[in-house]
Amino acid sequence: MAIRTESDHRAGLLYLEVLLAAEPRDYAAIDQLGADLETYQNEHAHNTVSSDSLIYRIERYMFEHRLQKQELAQLLDISAPRLSQILSGKRPINMDIGRRLKDRLHIPADFILDHA
Repeated sequence: MAIRTESDHRAGLLYLEVLLAAEPRDYAAIDQLGADLETYQNEHAHNTVSSDSLIYRIERYMFEHRLQKQELAQLLDISAPRLSQILSGKRPINMDIGRRLKDRLHIPADFILDHA
């Protein structure tokens, strides 16, 4: 998997998680993807998104449901630029967005409150 953009990187992280959960494990694919991710991270002085963050949960929902940002923005009834700001950490998640995440993405309210 060629990892050239931030979007590729996020997708690679999620796919790595899928590979690690699969039985039987494809160790060659895991090693190759891990090396590709590491190369991208080293080249871009990248800080990965923690798997216990709200942003990770939102991105995981997008991956699992094969949604683009525009589609998720429509689902949450917000603009795509606003969603991008939220995912990049430039805009905080307010109570209204938190409620939509709970109702529409089924993220537990206590998790949202703890991580928003």
